[in-house]
Amino acid sequence: MEKEITPFNAAKALAEEHGIETPSGMPTRGEQDFPEPEYTKNTIGTHMFTWQDDTTKEIIRIMIAHLTRTGKNLQATLTVVYRRSGNSKVQNLLTGKGWNLNSTSHTESQIRSLNKRLPDRNWDARLALVEEAVSKTIEIGEPLTDLAQVSNPTPAVYALAPLVEANEHNIIAADGGSTKSLLAMAVAVSFSYGKSCLPGMNTGQPPKATLFLDYESTANTQAQRRRQLVESIGMQIEQGKILYKKMYSPITDAASDLYDTIASKEIGLVIIDSASRAVGGETNSEESVIPFFNACASWGVTVLTIAHKPKDNAGRGPSGVAQWWNQARNYWELVKDQTPGQNEVFVALRHDKANDGQLHEPVNYRIDFSSGIKYYAEEVSSSDLVNSQMPVAQQIIEELKSKPAQTAKELAEALDKTDKHINNTLRMNEGKLFYGSNGTPRTWSNIGNQKEEMSGWLT
Repeated sequence: MEKEITPFNAAKALAEEHGIETPSGMPTRGEQDFPEPEYTKNTIGTHMFTWQDDTTKEIIRIMIAHLTRTGKNLQATLTVVYRRSGNSKVQNLLTGKGWNLNSTSHTESQIRSLNKRLPDRNWDARLALVEEAVSKTIEIGEPLTDLAQVSNPTPAVYALAPLVEANEHNIIAADGGSTKSLLAMAVAVSFSYGKSCLPGMNTGQPPKATLFLDYESTANTQAQRRRQLVESIGMQIEQGKILYKKMYSPITDAASDLYDTIASKEIGLVIIDSASRAVGGETNSEESVIPFFNACASWGVTVLTIAHKPKDNAGRGPSGVAQWWNQARNYWELVKDQTPGQNEVFVALRHDKANDGQLHEPVNYRIDFSSGIKYYAEEVSSSDLVNSQMPVAQQIIEELKSKPAQTAKELAEALDKTDKHINNTLRMNEGKLFYGSNGTPRTWSNIGNQKEEMSGWLT
């Protein structure tokens, strides 16, 4: 019977078939096959290939982590350990070395290094087997799916509704000093403790741990915020809920180590504070921003990045290239008003982008610092400054609630907007949010508050 070609002996079989002689261990015609390793994969996704000699009891293990394909290059992190016998001390021959599996010269360099540390162990044969096996684990994507066969497709799922969409990259942007880092910790507490300290926001999944990657503050400050927020919802501090890591390197440099932490600690949410330092300050470089998003996507969990608004407030999205806006699946902006010396802050969250649904109405809060930290919901913000930065349609709604039947010109004067801006907003939302009279000039009212007057107009 013809011998089956497995991922481990395919390279050897090809060499044997053609009688290719190779140095240090690759079998040739008529020679015994090099032994196949035992293959396992650990909980954080590391591929492990182990050879144990039944006679000498020596153990060699090759470990491959963080497999990625970029163009024609298959990159991995290579670790090789050796144990003389089952009871002897483990020796690290290579530790976390980058390996381009598609580069012959790079592979030969790894073999030379291994031969210097432990000669005559057929390293070329071992690496050939590993290369053949792991290359089959890299897929260009998931298998083809007929969307008609997807039963009961569900709408967007939230880690914290409506602010943080689950399994997506979310961004909250604000000016400096806008309590955005405090908001990030409030999200972490709400998600990981399973009880929201942000009124009106609901945790949509079972609680899991949060990894807080911080470039801005300190562990002491964040621990104090966490304690006050946990106390604000009447709960006790628990171990393992929020794991903190002070960061110095860009995310792309630490992505592999972070992947291991996220997998081993069963992290459900990663918060990055903040975007500018997470890309090494290169916010205007697509060559830095896109790899940042790719690195975060490789973790396979929900991500919330805190970002800064540009100082001139021009354009959409955070400070930097348009890819910040383009790559974010869910984007909010935080607006703040605080009077110096006061123990309360007025903030609002404005939803500017949603890839998987409609935009949510603004969310308004009053934050009380008089005894700890506590968020209170407001239907309409008590701050005129905050209200002035909400969507124009929302401002018109609130103005017409206080004084119905106003002309576009009156609304423009009241809201300090141009006549054109107000007219465009009214006509765009006519029959949806507002209705206008038949007279000249037309007066406008909120459609929700005047249904009884609309019956004839709608027909």
